[in-house]
Amino acid sequence: MHPFFTYLIQVNIALALFYLLYVIVFRKDTFLRLRRFFFLSVILFSLLYPFFAVSALSDAWPFRLTGFQEGAAAVFIGEPAMAVIMDEDVVAPAHIPWKEILFLSYMAITFVFVLRFSLQLLSIYRIRAKSEKQVVSGIPVYQLKNDVTPFSFFGLIFIHTGNHSEAELSHILLHEQTHVHQRHSIDIMLIESACLFSWWNPFVWLMKREMAMNLEYLADNGVLREGVDSREYQYHLLQLTYHETTVQIVNNFNVSQLKQRIMMMNKTKSPALKLVKYVLMLPLFFLFIAANSIYAAQNEAKTAAAHNLPEPPPEKKVAETDEVFILVDVLPEFPGGTEAMMRYLVDNIRYPVEAQKKGIQGRVICSFVIMKDGNINDINVVRGVDSLLDAEAVRVIRTMPKWKPGEQQGKIVNVKYTIPLVF
Repeated sequence: MHPFFTYLIQVNIALALFYLLYVIVFRKDTFLRLRRFFFLSVILFSLLYPFFAVSALSDAWPFRLTGFQEGAAAVFIGEPAMAVIMDEDVVAPAHIPWKEILFLSYMAITFVFVLRFSLQLLSIYRIRAKSEKQVVSGIPVYQLKNDVTPFSFFGLIFIHTGNHSEAELSHILLHEQTHVHQRHSIDIMLIESACLFSWWNPFVWLMKREMAMNLEYLADNGVLREGVDSREYQYHLLQLTYHETTVQIVNNFNVSQLKQRIMMMNKTKSPALKLVKYVLMLPLFFLFIAANSIYAAQNEAKTAAAHNLPEPPPEKKVAETDEVFILVDVLPEFPGGTEAMMRYLVDNIRYPVEAQKKGIQGRVICSFVIMKDGNINDINVVRGVDSLLDAEAVRVIRTMPKWKPGEQQGKIVNVKYTIPLVF
């Protein structure tokens, strides 16, 4: 699997589990600031933890896998009758590039979401360019020309002052100022960025909804802390339910979950003792880092095994004056016989990782000459599949130990041998 998709899966597994933890444990409390810290910390942790691996954790973990093989090669041993093998017609199975299709589909849909996000940012700039900057109650705002819901984006506050009474305007400005002073747009941009690349994960969208709602809870709480009457403020919220939302990625004064906001304002504060439950974040942090450490250690071990292959001995070409036989009275023999040769090939062939990623497979037919001294020379690929598999077949044959040479009429001779290796 491509490293980017491995990273993406790791991030989304973490986000999904953290969201489930939030729903089960934290959703019903009133620790709004701590809840915001939870969302920000778990998103940043999920994005970063795949880059951290602690070797001590991978060494100490009791469930660490051993003996993992990246791939397997099925080996079939042919008879030393090269003409029969060369005349066979091998029909390769149809190969559908599913990985390429999935990758292009993912990138196309991601591009649509990125384009949509960019257009939303551009719409904010266009609204600002068309709006007139004013100062209301000592607060700089941008006067909206259309009858839409007031909103803020980073340090900018947009409002249609002519549609609201003085009391409503005061409450709206307090609400939007809370968004601005607490920098709630950072939260929105962070979760929106996660949604761009994790659009296929429903838990990310659910987390986005909960984050937006919590930011509204915080802004409502900021208004009430200024001494505003709760009933009057809730009445003003109800009056604004008909207004249209202009941009989705901003902090709107009015959101669709108005009932939940009113319920949160009237909710009894959670006892401080329940703050302890937020410590449950830490075991999950540890588990994800430990799992990533084990995964990184496994990858490192597989890479090392692939690079620490035995070096083949230098090959010597058969002299033109030396006769090479195809059929002989006594065939050459691998040390220990055919079964030993099959075990040797299975134990020493390394299915190239790149070939596995590309889905390359098939039969590589190789011929070689077993010399009078038992060494192997003149290795040739009679029929190949791909340069990766062909090179691996040649390598493993070249590293074979000395054979027992063949005989013809009682004399030791050079013999050509052919075997197919099926990956």
